[in-house]
Amino acid sequence: MQNILKAQKVFGKLDGCLAGIVHALLAPVGWLKKDLVAKGGLVGVWNTGLRLLLVALNLRQHLQVREAISGPHTKGILAVYPRVVYRYTLPYLAMGFSRQARLEMLRGHYEFINTELSNGFFARVLNESLVIWERALEDSHFSIVMGGPCLHREGDLTLIFKMDGVPLYKLAFSIIDFSLLHLSVKPGFNPSGQAVYVGQVQGVPGDFESIRKSTKVCLDVTPPDLLMAALFGVASALRINVVAGVDSESNLSFHRMMKFNVDFNYSDFWARQHAIKSEGGHYIFNLPVFDKPIAEIKSNHRRRTLLKRELRKSISDAAAAAMHPMVLSHSRQ
Repeated sequence: MQNILKAQKVFGKLDGCLAGIVHALLAPVGWLKKDLVAKGGLVGVWNTGLRLLLVALNLRQHLQVREAISGPHTKGILAVYPRVVYRYTLPYLAMGFSRQARLEMLRGHYEFINTELSNGFFARVLNESLVIWERALEDSHFSIVMGGPCLHREGDLTLIFKMDGVPLYKLAFSIIDFSLLHLSVKPGFNPSGQAVYVGQVQGVPGDFESIRKSTKVCLDVTPPDLLMAALFGVASALRINVVAGVDSESNLSFHRMMKFNVDFNYSDFWARQHAIKSEGGHYIFNLPVFDKPIAEIKSNHRRRTLLKRELRKSISDAAAAAMHPMVLSHSRQ
């Protein structure tokens, strides 16, 4: 009887492996047809074909990526984002990463999610029901929710800032192995094994007036800074103490932002987080971030400064509290 059970397990694994191979080889055929229609020419299809040829030539690695994404906690993503397993074949998170680095980043992100976070986490992420902060201010309701992959491959998790239920700003990130950045860091900088890599900070085009109003109501703390406060709380719950991020030149949305006349200065944004720019065009800093001593703030600005800090801290604390029950390492303690 035991031999029969063992044989069933072996055949089950073989069946799963064969199914993955068949999907990797046949699913793209339909996508090539769609690309031909969507892109209106053969150039896009030719490029897609070359990428799929590389997938076929490196099928073992591709199946490892698919296995990570098909993990017990994240497999539901394939029904919503079926192409997610091919994200590494195009620029991912930032320009300049090699194909191998992109593959390892994508695989590592989903391995981390399946190992460190509960099944309930990703199920709520896919339908954007994971609210990690909310508050009523004046006549508006503000919230930050966790969503799934950024459609432009700038992160596989997204923090979304909303006013009265309407998205205004997004911050996309992935959890990667810090060593994949190949950085020589300054003395005293002690990164953990994992880092949060921010690949996108972007407002919703055409809704500047709502963004301006939300900034005013939230004590002049901009939506990007509110989202970063939430990210700090998420990282704290995951025990990740390094944040890295893209610069303007390496940002995958650079040309799209220019098209929509979106003016977002990544250099100024990262400067507010006290990040340093390293080789490769990445900004990087350790957590926690310490504020300037209040005594160094002009006396007539101190009350306002303290209120802003209180707001950001409340967001970080709420995000950490929302994430904490879903972090498996906490539940095992």
